[in-house]
Amino acid sequence: MEISVKIIKILDAQSFNSKNGEITIKNTFVGETQGQYPKNIAFSVLGEDKFNQMGIVVGGQYNVSFDVESREWQGKWFTECKAWKAVRVDGVQQSAAQPASQPSASPAPAQAETNGSTANEDVPF
Repeated sequence: MEISVKIIKILDAQSFNSKNGEITIKNTFVGETQGQYPKNIAFSVLGEDKFNQMGIVVGGQYNVSFDVESREWQGKWFTECKAWKAVRVDGVQQSAAQPASQPSASPAPAQAETNGSTANEDVPF
């Protein structure tokens, strides 16, 4: 399956021992679908190298290819979306850093003024 999402959160990596005794890293990211009724979907990726190759960043728009799998455990069913490919589609290079001369932080003061806050407040953006 494939779906277009905007990344809204990257969760902390989890490590666990696999059946063959090796340590496996599982990364999870959350994407939001577009449309009138957006939905949040959590995607898991096994293997830190595969996750790093995807170049997932918060705020990026991606086409995510994934498989859906459900498993039973102690009489309950659990469903997981396992991502195996993610391609950024919003035209931004994930490795490119913005030069300091670009006014990337200028929208924050305008937002602070419209919300009625002062410049002395700590703003998370």
